[in-house]
Amino acid sequence: MSSVISFRTISGGYAEAEVICSNDDICFYVTEPKTGILRDKGHDLDGVSLAGKILVFPSGKGSAVVQDEGLFSLKENGKLPAAMIIESPETVLVFAALLLKIPLLDSVSIEDRKKLQNGMRLRLDTDKNLLEIVE
Repeated sequence: MSSVISFRTISGGYAEAEVICSNDDICFYVTEPKTGILRDKGHDLDGVSLAGKILVFPSGKGSAVVQDEGLFSLKENGKLPAAMIIESPETVLVFAALLLKIPLLDSVSIEDRKKLQNGMRLRLDTDKNLLEIVE
């Protein structure tokens, strides 16, 4: 059985992966390009690999140069997130997601966001308007 979640597509695509949730904004510049591990003291995901995961977080942080360089370095090393679900779209993150073809979603209700837990599996297919928890 699965649970379907409504959303708005910013950057389309398909992903099925493990969820990792954060209450903190993310600066991708402070991730290790070869591992995808976030290195940000005090961040709730410090020491955790973002590679291949569906990230659920509030928004990005940092300048355009910093965010873009961080995400491009992750792409070069095959360590990009599988997809991102954010609360507040910001121009830099939206541009990077579109350019790098990372599925990026927003407008997930507070109730549905609360259902998303670390370690669960999500499937998203923006062509089918599908975001579901895979049981």
